[in-house]
Amino acid sequence: MARLLQAVGEVISERGVNRVGINAVAEKAGVNKVLIYRYFGGWDGLLQQFLTEGNFLTEYNKQFLETNTASAPNACQTRIDYLTGLLRQLKSHPPAQEMLKWEISNPSSSVSQQLVINRNESYQQVLDKFFKTENEDLNTVTAVLTSGIAMLLLIAPSQKQFMDLNLQSEEGWQRIEHAIGRIYNSLQ
Repeated sequence: MARLLQAVGEVISERGVNRVGINAVAEKAGVNKVLIYRYFGGWDGLLQQFLTEGNFLTEYNKQFLETNTASAPNACQTRIDYLTGLLRQLKSHPPAQEMLKWEISNPSSSVSQQLVINRNESYQQVLDKFFKTENEDLNTVTAVLTSGIAMLLLIAPSQKQFMDLNLQSEEGWQRIEHAIGRIYNSLQ
């Protein structure tokens, strides 16, 4: 099963979600497509399992929760680390980017709706632990920054530049990380 799920991610990275199917995944995994129907009931079941077991964003949040404590000496730095880490991880996971694109273009899909529910529950756990303050609505600030990060990552392959940010250069992404830090530091 792990080999099939890995193949799903690889094919999604290569082709995008809308051009992935059972034949391509079976070929990549080196298995007969009948196994996919037998164990997953078809493409929707396989995709659901991939999202359940390999959902990048919920996995990132889970790992962040496990490796950081709410009583860290510098809560602001923890928040910055969370978002810059999210940016770096999402940037290095093309299947996650492709799943976000697919989700945006298929909002009524039951798989997409479940993905949104799972991700929002995962985000809420992080927000509850690290982003609660009495002075600022950090949940909203974090939502705006997270959606901005996602948007920039999704347009980066097709647009070299956004405003004066070079999305094709490491210097452009470092500027984005620096801006995240400045925003959170200004809210202290």
